[in-house]
Amino acid sequence: MVLKGIALIFAKNVVRYRRKKGVSQYDLAQISGISRAMISHYEREGMLPPADRLQALADSLDVPVYKLFKQPGMETNTETDLSGIDPRSVKKFRDILSLPAEDRNDLYRILNKMLRKNLLEKQRLEALNDRRKGV
Repeated sequence: MVLKGIALIFAKNVVRYRRKKGVSQYDLAQISGISRAMISHYEREGMLPPADRLQALADSLDVPVYKLFKQPGMETNTETDLSGIDPRSVKKFRDILSLPAEDRNDLYRILNKMLRKNLLEKQRLEALNDRRKGV
């Protein structure tokens, strides 16, 4: 389910940035070196592209990769600087994107459970600290 949500956000953003740039699917295919059929498939949320195509799409649309995954309306005043990501993390991200869709989905599901558990623990500790302070 998470992967489907990510694919939907990605699809909408590809369409949004392509239209903002004023190019057709055919034009984007010519610029990026990705077939028009695949561009159409990505825009219909059929699948997420592998890392090399993802970078080619972002470059062709003149946006950083992360903006293709950013949920519209969730804009913040501060941009996330991804330049400090260590190469090992980038390699792991590429490895994850190369997994079959079902395996990626399993991995995202596990990751979401871990993140949710961490968030709940953090909230529990904050509530405990607030009670101790008498807030």
